[in-house]
Amino acid sequence: MALSKAIPTDFGIDATYWHILALQVNRADRNAAVTLAGYLDEPARRAGRRPIAVMTLTLAGDAYPGDADGLRYAAAYAAVKITPQNAGDPPPLADAADA
Repeated sequence: MALSKAIPTDFGIDATYWHILALQVNRADRNAAVTLAGYLDEPARRAGRRPIAVMTLTLAGDAYPGDADGLRYAAAYAAVKITPQNAGDPPPLADAADA
């Protein structure tokens, strides 16, 4: 599972394929830190290329999609589509397609 959305990088090219690289969940506090790796495209990721961008989003409070049993990856991907990186900013992965 991954997300598809073109986001400019510092390298002058867009990262279009976003995959969860790391997920740290605190069920007691109802929050999670989701680190996503951005690749040129899906074939680049499948070929073992390094990510060209990385972003971390915090899912907390109402944005936390988990329950007492944990957090499913599908729910994490859905939540990052509506979560801003910084308060007041638009979510960077808004309108991303499932890949």
